[in-house]
Amino acid sequence: MIESSIEQFLYREARLMDEGYYRDWLSLWTDDAIYWVPCNDDDTDPTRDVSLIYDNRERLVQRVDRLLSGTVQALDPKPRMRRVVSNIEIEAAVGDDLTVASNFVLGHARWDTQQVWIGRTVHKIRREGVALKMAFKKVMLVNSDQEIPLLQFLI
Repeated sequence: MIESSIEQFLYREARLMDEGYYRDWLSLWTDDAIYWVPCNDDDTDPTRDVSLIYDNRERLVQRVDRLLSGTVQALDPKPRMRRVVSNIEIEAAVGDDLTVASNFVLGHARWDTQQVWIGRTVHKIRREGVALKMAFKKVMLVNSDQEIPLLQFLI
């Protein structure tokens, strides 16, 4: 039963990002949230090494506010995005936290350009009351050691 709940949670997160429901996506996070997209190596220390994204809850709020501000040129017109989440595995359970890993493929189309993003995500998911929440999300892009276009969307 827990596996089904986790799958549904990850599918919902993907849909909220793809459809631009950024406030709803933000509501999936705990107050002590960390959202991390490393560059060059998946096992770096984000406090010492450069990351593509390393946000706490406050920075997540700022990121969502910016995406919703209407000032992000890469969102006008709004890109079409769809991601497929697969290979979902519960890797560990410690206290109230579950560590869940999955793979994704994201198609991103805007104007006459289409990009494909592929990677692996590690979530730490925590039950808060009756709701599941993300305390941590690490997105490891397969091309993180190459030049990457500016990320003007949620990966």
